[in-house]
Amino acid sequence: MKRLALLLLLFCVTLLNGCAYTGYSIYDDQRLMGTMSDDKELSAKIKTALLDESFSGGWSVAVYSFYGHVFLVGEIPDTMQGKAVTIANRYKPRSVTTHWFTPATSDSSNFVLATKLRKDLIATKGLSSTRIDTEVNSGRVVLLGVVRDDAEKQLAIQAARGVGGVTGVTSYLMFPQKAGQLDNMQPEHATGVSPMDGSMEPSGSPSITPVSSGANSPGGSGDVESRELP
Repeated sequence: MKRLALLLLLFCVTLLNGCAYTGYSIYDDQRLMGTMSDDKELSAKIKTALLDESFSGGWSVAVYSFYGHVFLVGEIPDTMQGKAVTIANRYKPRSVTTHWFTPATSDSSNFVLATKLRKDLIATKGLSSTRIDTEVNSGRVVLLGVVRDDAEKQLAIQAARGVGGVTGVTSYLMFPQKAGQLDNMQPEHATGVSPMDGSMEPSGSPSITPVSSGANSPGGSGDVESRELP
């Protein structure tokens, strides 16, 4: 009976999180405990402020923070995107990066595809899936988190690209940072979308847009893009 109650509780938490799968473990995260606590507090404050400003009612904005750099991922009307960035900047993040999905439809529901994605990430040898958060919107996948190195980052990107139903992958995966390196982070991003045969298909010229506090960087629609953080 206790086991059933625990499973029901975990299921409810998953539903409350929407299609975002947060798999971080205190023992596996590459950030220092103080940094993790600061990031968690920052993202929670911004999320609460967004909800207080009526960013709800079917609109979805997920908020992530890594080393004080904030990421807003979701689908909201164009007229509210700038407001979301303004709200995030109230809390003095190092930068705000946005990834806005354009309206689209998919044969698979976000929940079903997110479940398949999480399963494949867990099954990928050499990849610690607990380091990676995911957002899914109509076949388009966004990866966020702090991974050990480039090898682990590439494993995550390839695993996501190989999931049936995924039409595009954007990676904001970072490497561990030391205190003196925080202002020099340059997260790398995927450079293509994998067709069903698994080969690399060019996605056009990636855009590189500097992101700083107060700037509303253009969002993505599932296509691959590239940005640099200050």
